[in-house]
Amino acid sequence: MKFAWKNGQIAQSVEQGIENPRVGGSIPSLATFLFLGFIAAGCDPDPCDQLCRSTTSQLSVCMTEWSMGWEDFDASGQANFRRRCLNRWGEVRSGLESRELEDARDQCAETSVELAQRIAEDSSCDLLRTMYID
Repeated sequence: MKFAWKNGQIAQSVEQGIENPRVGGSIPSLATFLFLGFIAAGCDPDPCDQLCRSTTSQLSVCMTEWSMGWEDFDASGQANFRRRCLNRWGEVRSGLESRELEDARDQCAETSVELAQRIAEDSSCDLLRTMYID
């Protein structure tokens, strides 16, 4: 945040000193908000990427309960399953319009919340079984 504020102050100093020395500044906080928005958009993890990771991790726990292996999910291992999930999401994501992308990310976020709740209740394997096996 401090970095964004300094950039805003530098931009205002340039505007005041060079472009229009009598103007106090147009919108002093604009640089801060734009910079923070850029950071938030760039650093906010994609909820569907996160869902691939958390699902893969939880599946590895459940598979021991189910007496299954990654080959039952057409994967050579946990990393391969996660990579395939991420790649598939990337393919789907590239074909979505912005409104559809927002909806898909909302659905992934909701599913992630449900998975986390199920993990806390110790019923996540039931959820994953219905998603992947039944």
